[in-house]
Amino acid sequence: MPSKPKNRVGEVYGKLTVVRISERRTKSGNAFWWCRCDCGREREVPGDKLSHNTSRKKPVVSACLQCSRELQIESVTIKNDRDEVRRREEAQCNRRQLQGQVPDSWLRLPLTDAHARELGQVLFFRGTRCLRNHLAPYRINGGCLACAGQKPSA
Repeated sequence: MPSKPKNRVGEVYGKLTVVRISERRTKSGNAFWWCRCDCGREREVPGDKLSHNTSRKKPVVSACLQCSRELQIESVTIKNDRDEVRRREEAQCNRRQLQGQVPDSWLRLPLTDAHARELGQVLFFRGTRCLRNHLAPYRINGGCLACAGQKPSA
Protein backbone atom coordinates (compact mmCIF):
# COMPACT_ATOMS: atom_id res chain seq x y z
CA MET A 1 0.00 0.00 0.00
CA PRO A 2 1.52 3.35 -1.02
CA SER A 3 2.09 6.01 1.59
CA LYS A 4 -0.31 8.91 1.99
CA PRO A 5 0.70 11.76 -0.37
CA LYS A 6 1.62 15.24 0.82
CA ASN A 7 -1.42 17.54 0.83
CA ARG A 8 -1.11 19.86 -2.17
CA VAL A 9 -4.58 21.44 -2.06
CA GLY A 10 -4.33 25.18 -2.71
CA GLU A 11 -0.86 25.03 -4.29
CA VAL A 12 -0.47 26.81 -7.64
CA TYR A 13 1.58 25.41 -10.54
CA GLY A 14 1.57 27.75 -13.54
CA LYS A 15 -2.10 28.27 -14.39
CA LEU A 16 -3.26 25.28 -12.31
CA THR A 17 -4.47 25.40 -8.72
CA VAL A 18 -4.75 22.05 -6.91
CA VAL A 19 -8.36 21.52 -5.79
CA ARG A 20 -8.56 17.96 -4.43
CA ILE A 21 -6.91 14.55 -4.53
CA SER A 22 -8.10 11.92 -6.98
CA GLU A 23 -8.71 8.22 -6.30
CA ARG A 24 -6.36 7.25 -9.13
CA ARG A 25 -2.67 6.37 -8.79
CA THR A 26 0.11 6.12 -11.36
CA LYS A 27 1.88 2.80 -11.95
CA SER A 28 4.64 3.99 -9.63
CA GLY A 29 2.11 4.81 -6.91
CA ASN A 30 2.01 8.61 -7.22
CA ALA A 31 -1.34 10.25 -6.55
CA PHE A 32 -3.35 12.10 -9.18
CA TRP A 33 -4.67 15.57 -8.29
CA TRP A 34 -7.64 17.48 -9.65
CA CYS A 35 -6.49 20.95 -10.64
CA ARG A 36 -8.49 23.97 -11.81
CA CYS A 37 -7.01 26.12 -14.57
CA ASP A 38 -7.31 29.92 -14.59
CA CYS A 39 -9.81 29.52 -17.45
CA GLY A 40 -12.11 27.43 -15.19
CA ARG A 41 -11.53 23.98 -16.69
CA GLU A 42 -10.44 21.09 -14.47
CA ARG A 43 -7.74 18.57 -15.26
CA GLU A 44 -6.53 15.45 -13.48
CA VAL A 45 -2.73 15.57 -13.19
CA PRO A 46 -0.26 13.04 -11.72
CA GLY A 47 1.60 14.43 -8.70
CA ASP A 48 5.02 13.87 -10.27
CA LYS A 49 4.07 16.24 -13.14
CA LEU A 50 3.33 19.13 -10.74
CA SER A 51 6.52 21.06 -10.06
CA HIS A 52 7.87 24.60 -9.82
CA ASN A 53 11.26 23.46 -11.10
CA THR A 54 11.32 24.55 -14.77
CA SER A 55 14.84 23.23 -15.42
CA ARG A 56 14.03 19.60 -14.64
CA LYS A 57 14.14 17.01 -17.40
CA LYS A 58 10.73 15.47 -16.63
CA PRO A 59 7.73 17.12 -18.30
CA VAL A 60 5.72 19.51 -16.14
CA VAL A 61 1.99 20.21 -16.48
CA SER A 62 1.13 23.86 -15.93
CA ALA A 63 -2.25 24.38 -17.63
CA CYS A 64 -5.37 22.56 -18.84
CA LEU A 65 -5.23 20.85 -22.24
CA GLN A 66 -6.83 23.79 -24.10
CA CYS A 67 -4.58 26.43 -22.50
CA SER A 68 -1.51 24.20 -23.04
CA ARG A 69 -2.24 24.11 -26.78
CA GLU A 70 -2.71 27.88 -26.85
CA LEU A 71 0.59 28.41 -24.99
CA GLN A 72 2.36 26.05 -27.38
CA ILE A 73 0.97 27.85 -30.44
CA GLU A 74 1.90 31.20 -28.90
CA SER A 75 5.48 30.02 -28.32
CA VAL A 76 5.82 28.77 -31.89
CA THR A 77 4.39 32.03 -33.23
CA ILE A 78 6.85 34.10 -31.18
CA LYS A 79 9.76 31.96 -32.42
CA ASN A 80 8.62 32.27 -36.04
CA ASP A 81 8.28 36.06 -35.71
CA ARG A 82 11.77 36.28 -34.22
CA ASP A 83 13.18 34.15 -37.07
CA GLU A 84 11.41 36.28 -39.69
CA VAL A 85 12.89 39.48 -38.25
CA ARG A 86 16.35 37.90 -38.37
CA ARG A 87 15.84 36.79 -42.01
CA ARG A 88 14.73 40.29 -43.03
CA GLU A 89 17.75 41.88 -41.33
CA GLU A 90 20.09 39.44 -43.11
CA ALA A 91 18.39 40.16 -46.45
CA GLN A 92 18.78 43.94 -45.94
CA CYS A 93 22.48 43.48 -45.13
CA ASN A 94 23.02 41.26 -48.20
CA ARG A 95 21.18 43.70 -50.45
CA ARG A 96 23.21 46.70 -49.22
CA GLN A 97 26.37 44.90 -50.31
CA LEU A 98 24.88 44.19 -53.75
CA GLN A 99 23.85 47.75 -54.63
CA GLY A 100 25.20 48.61 -58.07
CA GLN A 101 25.79 44.93 -58.91
CA VAL A 102 22.15 43.93 -59.41
CA PRO A 103 19.23 45.74 -61.10
CA ASP A 104 17.46 48.33 -58.92
CA SER A 105 14.13 46.59 -59.63
CA TRP A 106 15.42 43.58 -57.67
CA LEU A 107 16.32 45.80 -54.71
CA ARG A 108 12.73 47.12 -54.64
CA LEU A 109 11.30 43.59 -54.27
CA PRO A 110 10.21 42.32 -50.82
CA LEU A 111 12.93 40.97 -48.51
CA THR A 112 11.57 37.45 -47.80
CA ASP A 113 8.79 35.14 -48.94
CA ALA A 114 6.68 36.06 -45.88
CA HIS A 115 7.20 39.75 -46.66
CA ALA A 116 6.09 39.14 -50.27
CA ARG A 117 2.95 37.32 -49.07
CA GLU A 118 2.14 40.24 -46.75
CA LEU A 119 2.40 42.64 -49.69
CA GLY A 120 0.49 40.33 -52.05
CA GLN A 121 3.46 39.87 -54.39
CA VAL A 122 4.86 36.74 -55.99
CA LEU A 123 8.60 37.56 -56.16
CA PHE A 124 11.16 38.46 -53.49
CA PHE A 125 14.91 39.07 -53.45
CA ARG A 126 16.97 38.02 -50.44
CA GLY A 127 20.37 38.82 -51.91
CA THR A 128 21.66 35.27 -51.56
CA ARG A 129 22.72 32.73 -54.16
CA CYS A 130 20.71 29.59 -54.94
CA LEU A 131 22.15 26.07 -54.88
CA ARG A 132 23.32 26.48 -58.50
CA ASN A 133 25.09 29.72 -57.56
CA HIS A 134 22.60 32.03 -59.32
CA LEU A 135 21.98 35.49 -57.89
CA ALA A 136 18.37 36.21 -58.85
CA PRO A 137 14.90 36.82 -57.36
CA TYR A 138 12.84 33.90 -56.05
CA ARG A 139 9.17 32.98 -56.34
CA ILE A 140 7.28 32.65 -53.04
CA ASN A 141 6.36 29.05 -53.83
CA GLY A 142 10.07 28.31 -54.13
CA GLY A 143 12.63 28.45 -56.83
CA CYS A 144 15.20 30.76 -58.26
CA LEU A 145 14.02 32.52 -61.43
CA ALA A 146 17.39 31.94 -63.11
CA CYS A 147 17.05 28.17 -62.49
CA ALA A 148 13.56 28.32 -64.02
CA GLY A 149 15.01 30.19 -67.05
CA GLN A 150 12.81 33.25 -66.52
CA LYS A 151 15.46 35.85 -65.60
CA PRO A 152 19.21 35.99 -66.09
CA SER A 153 21.44 35.75 -63.06
CA ALA A 154 23.27 38.90 -62.03
